[in-house]
Amino acid sequence: MLTALAIVGLCFLFMIKFATARHVYNVVDYQAAGNGRTDDTRAFLMTWNDACKDERSPILLFPSGKNFLINKIRLEGPCRSNITIQVDGNVTAPNKIWTKETTNLITFYAIDNLVMNGWGTIDGQGAIWWDCFKRAKCSRPYLLEFVNCQNLVVKHVRLTNSPNKHLVFDGCNNLTVHGVTIMAPGDSPNTDGIVMQGCQQVQIARSKIGTGDDCIAILTNCSDVDISGITCGPGHGISIGSLGKDSEAMVERIHVHDSNIFQALTGLRIKTWEGGSGFARNITFERIRMMDLKTPIVIDQSYGTMQLSDVAISDIAFKDINGTSTEEVVVKLECSASVPCTDLTFENIIFARAAINNTVSATIQNAYGTTNGTLIPILTLAGRSKNL
Repeated sequence: MLTALAIVGLCFLFMIKFATARHVYNVVDYQAAGNGRTDDTRAFLMTWNDACKDERSPILLFPSGKNFLINKIRLEGPCRSNITIQVDGNVTAPNKIWTKETTNLITFYAIDNLVMNGWGTIDGQGAIWWDCFKRAKCSRPYLLEFVNCQNLVVKHVRLTNSPNKHLVFDGCNNLTVHGVTIMAPGDSPNTDGIVMQGCQQVQIARSKIGTGDDCIAILTNCSDVDISGITCGPGHGISIGSLGKDSEAMVERIHVHDSNIFQALTGLRIKTWEGGSGFARNITFERIRMMDLKTPIVIDQSYGTMQLSDVAISDIAFKDINGTSTEEVVVKLECSASVPCTDLTFENIIFARAAINNTVSATIQNAYGTTNGTLIPILTLAGRSKNL
């Protein structure tokens, strides 16, 4: 039999467990219908407001087996503890032109230590927007945007058919994206998968992205970014930029590795605008497999114009990259005469044409650096120079 002291001890442990248990805030308990027809935006916001006040690291749950219709919503911090948004059911945008503003379906603002997890799908119902955009009649919303959210984790969720960009991060540090799936048709306009700006200490891993634009785009003021295990295609590959159009470019310490890119317009690309300033440096692309790309490797200092940019591109490495292309020119380095590309490294770059017996080639201007290992096509760079 239990002694009185043992009983008191068990009661004490039970009280501690109860006091520290994570409370689940289910949107259905706040009158969300989850039938895909009734607007559940208000229920989502009410659920969020209560969860944000909880000090026990709560979970906000979209339960499986339901489809929640959400209109434009903005969730703001700070909250009283860490929050997990568990998306096990599906979340769907209205299948209509629901705004004329520059906005997002869901905006997360200044929420630290947030986790978005789950196996549900967030569907932007983008087709009606793409048609409207092609007729120059719509300003299209993003699907999800996280602004000034620190220590953020997004994992496993599936995003599809955004009217515009799918997953946008602005000013988010210590960011982890893992195991997400982002899909839209290859001809859907500007439907980038992941876009980041002003983000440091970023890890993106083991994700599948296929859209009508960049699978991943790294914009200005980003540093210490590690990208690995990405399956990208269709789309426009993995891009640094475009940089220098509206602000000084500052991008450094980027590592893209151990990934696959297929059926894309470009594979690995750095692009800067004419008239821009700043730098993109200390960037490594390695162990990338490509298949059926138009132009696998691109540095373009005249993106969007016919004039060259003054954004300095330096210390860029391409290593152990191979695959097939649909065009002859597989490496295109179009660097500025006034601020050329310097300290480039190409090592073990091997490409073949998808069509048999067709050669591959490179176009190179104002590019300085070194080459090592096997190179197909032959790349002729000027000697290494940092002070031209």
